[in-house]
Amino acid sequence: MSTWDDAASGARHRLRHRRLFAALVAAPMLAGCVVVGERDAPGSTRTSAGEVPLRVVEQGGRTLAFVPVSVEGQGPFSFALDTGASTSVVDEDVADRVGLEHTGERRTVSGILGTGEVPVVRVDQWEVGDIRLDPGEVTVIDLGPPRGGGGIQGLLGSDVLSDFGSITVDYDDGVLTIPAP
Repeated sequence: MSTWDDAASGARHRLRHRRLFAALVAAPMLAGCVVVGERDAPGSTRTSAGEVPLRVVEQGGRTLAFVPVSVEGQGPFSFALDTGASTSVVDEDVADRVGLEHTGERRTVSGILGTGEVPVVRVDQWEVGDIRLDPGEVTVIDLGPPRGGGGIQGLLGSDVLSDFGSITVDYDDGVLTIPAP
C-alpha cells in the first residue's frame, strides 16, 4: 500500500471515528425531539438587550432550550443551552462555513456514551441574540444533519454562561434573560 493510500485510509478512519463519537454524544440528546414552541419576536430572531428568544424542544419527557448565536457576523445558528457542558461546542460545518481558525489544540470531551479528542477553534466575535460574548475557544464536533426539531449547530456551555453570573431561562415565555454587564 502506498503512503497516499495509508494517509487516505487514516483520514477516513479519523472521520469515521469523529462521526461515531459525535453521534454517541449528540444522539441521546436529539432523539425524538419535538418542537414545543418557538416564541420569537414577529419578523425577528432578536429581542431587546438582555433578553434572547428561546426555541423550546421537548424530548421524551426532557426539555431542551435553543438560542440564536451569531458567529463571526454570520448566522444566527441554533445552539442548545447546556449548563452541564464545561465547554461550548460548534458544529464542524458551522466552523468551516464561518472560517474559524484552528488552534492546533485538541481537548478531551465526554458524553453520555463515550469520550474522545476533538479540535479547538478560536471565536473572536459572537453573540447570543444581541448580547456580545467574550472572544474565546470552543471545541468542534460533527453534530450531524438537522433532526427532529430542526437540528443543533452548537452548544452554549457553562464556560460562556458563567461569565454572566446568573441567567434566567423562562420556558413558559420562551426567553433567556442575561443581566446587563
